[in-house]
Amino acid sequence: MTSLRMAAHLLVLPILATTLSSCGDPIEGYCESLKGHQEELTRTLGEGGTGGLIAALPVFEDLESNAPDDIEKDWATITGAVSGLSTALEDAGVSADDYENGKPPEGVSDAEAKKIADAATKVSSTKTQEASVRVQQHARDVCHTSLTL
Repeated sequence: MTSLRMAAHLLVLPILATTLSSCGDPIEGYCESLKGHQEELTRTLGEGGTGGLIAALPVFEDLESNAPDDIEKDWATITGAVSGLSTALEDAGVSADDYENGKPPEGVSDAEAKKIADAATKVSSTKTQEASVRVQQHARDVCHTSLTL
């Protein structure tokens, strides 16, 4: 599905560019979570596309749960969007990989296809992209850890 692929690329590319580092005392747990998930994010997001993005959802949720107050809302925006897409695909009984040339596989109703498309649009929305940029900037500014994905 073209919009699924675009949504994944729009969210994954900024995350892949993130740089992170060791943190100050007030948010040490958050910075340690970022560092602790470094390898897993590299591997999971490296799978590419929407499938990799959805596979990274547990990491995003963990980072959200450890996020300091000033960035928690942005993590919630990201995890909410990706979770919505995951749920829409799961409810339809398909995976992102089941889409070919942007077309849903046989057996997906028009209503399910619309729900999936709407969820993919939310992942690639300006709101989600801006949240991703803020999360990355916060990680660079506060944690100062280099992350190469």
